[in-house]
Amino acid sequence: MRQLLVIAGTALVLASCGDEPNPDEQKMADDRDVAMVERANDAAPPLRPISPEPILLPDIERFDLLGETCSYAPGTSLGARVISREADAFMKIDGEIERFAADPGARELPAHTRSVYNSKNYSVVLALRDSSPEGEKPEASATGHHGNYEGSVTLRDAYGRVVYEGTGLAQCTG
Repeated sequence: MRQLLVIAGTALVLASCGDEPNPDEQKMADDRDVAMVERANDAAPPLRPISPEPILLPDIERFDLLGETCSYAPGTSLGARVISREADAFMKIDGEIERFAADPGARELPAHTRSVYNSKNYSVVLALRDSSPEGEKPEASATGHHGNYEGSVTLRDAYGRVVYEGTGLAQCTG
């Protein structure tokens, strides 16, 4: 143990005996250290998968989510995980309603909804495929096609990583 302390102490003394770096070398070393810290700070946090919760009647009433909408429910569930409208869309994440703004450049879907919506923390991409029996058309109205579709939802975090994907029934009304 005593030999280990002597060796460690000798190494420390030798390391401190070196020449001081000149100002240019010190600046390069400092710049390298700063760049390393910035890269570490820019790294994305660990991926956190999201499980959107059903948007329930109290949420629908509170945010006035009635009228011309498309509601997306995953799998065989009838509980909407996304309700989209012309200007915005809503999801319930960690017990809180997240509001998304429509991307005006995104493709228009039935009920004047859009295929892309963005919030401060997420972006959601919606897609619809007609699920009517072949030969039948979804109900058309003056405001566009309404009916049942096969819908898909892709939710991305602020770093563009997919944190939720779901497919299932999408109902457009209005």
